[in-house]
Amino acid sequence: MRAPGAERSTDWRSVAAEAASFARRVGVVPVVVLLGAIGAVVTAGFLTGVRHGAPEPVELPLASAGAPPPIATTQPSMLRVHLAGAVEKPGLYEVPASFRVGDLIDAAGGPTADADTAAVNLAERMRDGQQIYVPVVGEQPVARATGPDASGPLDVNSATAAQLQELPGIGPSLSAAIVAYRAEHGPFATLDALEQVPGIGPSKLSQLRPHAKV
Repeated sequence: MRAPGAERSTDWRSVAAEAASFARRVGVVPVVVLLGAIGAVVTAGFLTGVRHGAPEPVELPLASAGAPPPIATTQPSMLRVHLAGAVEKPGLYEVPASFRVGDLIDAAGGPTADADTAAVNLAERMRDGQQIYVPVVGEQPVARATGPDASGPLDVNSATAAQLQELPGIGPSLSAAIVAYRAEHGPFATLDALEQVPGIGPSKLSQLRPHAKV
């Protein structure tokens, strides 16, 4: 009985003998060329399958390490503002954030007959907590203690001595007296409390009312 290995060895020898006989009949070079062509076809098919079977690479944008994510900001939809001066219905109003000063005055019934609307920027956008003051014709504007973009009477509780001198009838001595009174007794609760300051009487207080607030 022949061993399995011996039969397999005989088969390979037979294949080798047939190949050698074929090479002698057709020549060595054509065989090599044929084998090379077969190898090229197999390689091309393999590469084609890889090219068509593999997904195309996708380039993703790289996030910048130093750029923080955008932060959404929101603006209030409603504003609470104080309208004072020469208007039909002065007071505290809650209005849409899109309102301008002119819209606010219209909502308050419009200006009075003696209002100087030219002294007010009717197209100004408002901010929450702002006071809008409409003067009468001939009224002199005064400096504001709340900033260059503020509108309205001067706050005597926060104004400096120099700012108080912008008020009608208030000179260096009276402005210093107001500041000294504030430092000793605290802020004024009402404008009438200004009469407690030496040198300010009913007549002076009446002159200050359109230009001052607490």
